[in-house]
Amino acid sequence: MPPITRVAETATRRVAVQEFIEAAHASGATPLQIIRYHVAGNVAGPIFVYASTLFGVSIVFAAGLSFLGLGVTPPTAEWGLMLASLKDAIYTNPAVALLPGAAIFLTSVAFNLMSDGLRDALDVRL
Repeated sequence: MPPITRVAETATRRVAVQEFIEAAHASGATPLQIIRYHVAGNVAGPIFVYASTLFGVSIVFAAGLSFLGLGVTPPTAEWGLMLASLKDAIYTNPAVALLPGAAIFLTSVAFNLMSDGLRDALDVRL
């Protein structure tokens, strides 16, 4: 089972036993309305947070694979490929390789910070 499915299932099970779901059912809401308005709104937050965390991880993995030669082909611009092509120049001019490495690092950190901000903004205190 993919991890994002586990996150969605756990969040759904946590929301499904809450009192507001029972109250919506008692007020005459159909199961589709309960899912659409109450469950989906409370489950979307954890899914968005987990997905935004995966963006940063995916960028690091893609750069690592390209650095090892398992990623994109040379005409395509990619940070890992740039680092791989500059690995001989690291000893003579280390500042040249600093730019792609810093871009990978900053982008990954930015997505992780965005994920933390989303978690704080979408955190539903049940």
